[in-house]
Amino acid sequence: MIRPRTLASTLIPLALLATPAAALPEADQRLLVTFGDRPALNEARERLDGLGVVSATLPEAGIWSLAPKSPATARIAAAKRPKVRRAEWSLRRQSAELKRVPAYTLPRSYSSLRDPFYTTSQQWGLISRAPWGAQIVARGERPRIAVLDSGVDGTHEEWVTPPNRKTKKGKAKSVSSPLVAGRATIGGGSRRWRDRSSVGHGTHVAGIAAAPANGIGIVGVAPASGGRAEVIPVRISGRAGRSTDEAMIRGIRWAVNNDAKVINISAGGPGFLAAFQDTVYWATERGAVIVASVGNEGSAGRGIVNYPAGYRRVIGVGAICDGNPRTPDCEDDSSGVAGFSNANRTVDLVAPGVNILSTVPKNVNLRRVAPGYALKDGTSMAAPFVAGAAALVFANHPKLTPHQVRRQLTNTATDIGRSNRDSESGYGIVNPQAAAAEAAPVDDPYEVNDTLSRAARIKVNPGRRASLNASIDAFDDPTDLYAVRLKRGDILRAELRHTRGWVQLRLWQPGVRRITRSRGAKNLLATAGSGRPAPKSTISLVRRAPKTGIYYVDVSARRGVDAYELTISRGAQENLF
Repeated sequence: MIRPRTLASTLIPLALLATPAAALPEADQRLLVTFGDRPALNEARERLDGLGVVSATLPEAGIWSLAPKSPATARIAAAKRPKVRRAEWSLRRQSAELKRVPAYTLPRSYSSLRDPFYTTSQQWGLISRAPWGAQIVARGERPRIAVLDSGVDGTHEEWVTPPNRKTKKGKAKSVSSPLVAGRATIGGGSRRWRDRSSVGHGTHVAGIAAAPANGIGIVGVAPASGGRAEVIPVRISGRAGRSTDEAMIRGIRWAVNNDAKVINISAGGPGFLAAFQDTVYWATERGAVIVASVGNEGSAGRGIVNYPAGYRRVIGVGAICDGNPRTPDCEDDSSGVAGFSNANRTVDLVAPGVNILSTVPKNVNLRRVAPGYALKDGTSMAAPFVAGAAALVFANHPKLTPHQVRRQLTNTATDIGRSNRDSESGYGIVNPQAAAAEAAPVDDPYEVNDTLSRAARIKVNPGRRASLNASIDAFDDPTDLYAVRLKRGDILRAELRHTRGWVQLRLWQPGVRRITRSRGAKNLLATAGSGRPAPKSTISLVRRAPKTGIYYVDVSARRGVDAYELTISRGAQENLF
């Protein structure tokens, strides 16, 4: 992510969400068309016939790309075609490191580097702020990490195929590079995944998350290893760091389909796309955790919500300082959240993001401390710390779901702000050691159930009841939906028990198309729950079904995080309850 003085010229403002494609740069004149079903290529082309060139973006979720013949009318025309749920312009995104003022001089401790760089003074983040230790990287094989960025320099000494090792019998043992399944989803040439950017952003990010523990240079939070703990480099941006939503969605699809369990995206910008949120849900349902940087707009625009960090189920990461009061953006609090780091609801965790030493292509000279190694700053650097920690959690608890991994990271974070969660530091500083070592939280088996199409199906026979235990989070998981089939005249009783936070219970009748928080919303049949936080409370509602169909029991978190117990009963006579 980048500083305010360069951000305005590279990110699409919210106002352009409704702007015709003709007003966008030519390279971004693409529509993301989401169908209500999942058509094959020929069917998708037939439905959009005459509008332009159709190609797959995430067909598994019904999302296709359209390069329109007539951009000025394409969005409206596409929306009218058979089974099209929505048509949205693919917005531009930006990925680059935070640029420092030329007058800045490095701290003395950075002036005489040693090999390896994993020392207290060289990789401070792994020692003093985000506790890490070599013992936690060997407890289990971590899954693949995908780095969606400007690519990775495969010729770098950290990532090149190492020499063959000899066994005890003197035979050569083949060792492969930890970089696998490389892909480019932007700019054509799908095999051109290597980092050719002018700043080496993707190579730097990859090193933070997973540089191999090979006695060379640096070590990553979750060290890569050929054939065991691999990294998937996905190039989603060009030489200048510019990307698009389409490129990111394609990148997520490629990563998930190639077995990535952790996906890091150190890029973003304003503007919500429903197709992208559907992509996040799709990836989460397939076991992947997505981590993204929250942005570097600084004090003037810290409340700006950037995406993909702003989407539900994405872990948003802010940056903390290195403890040096001479560091720009850290003068007020040298050990706190960096002044450039955005502060809003998207911040789940914070991690080291100032004076971060990592790998770069050898042609990169900006803030270079040795050939192939340089310092960078920004929430772009903080995100891969958390991505690496997520991979370590998977390594030590291989059967966890993305929901559990996220809760494990937030539960074990070191709180540095107001009690519990706050807008500046989220739940606190990521703690890889604690996250990897401590017992994991209980799973919510009904996730992901945030939308009508993903509502958990609950079968309740007449005169019977069903009880379930789940959890909710006002920031990242504010809605849980449960679908129950009722006949006309059936009486439904829903009872919710929780111990903290502010939770409401609502019932939606058949025909609802959109879940909102408005009391006068269409098809909202009943609402229960106080208008203020009520810890240790029981909420219940009883309604007779006016017609036969699927009803939705809606558990909504207005504030806080909470575990709850929900009981749903169904009967033809109220005295059955």
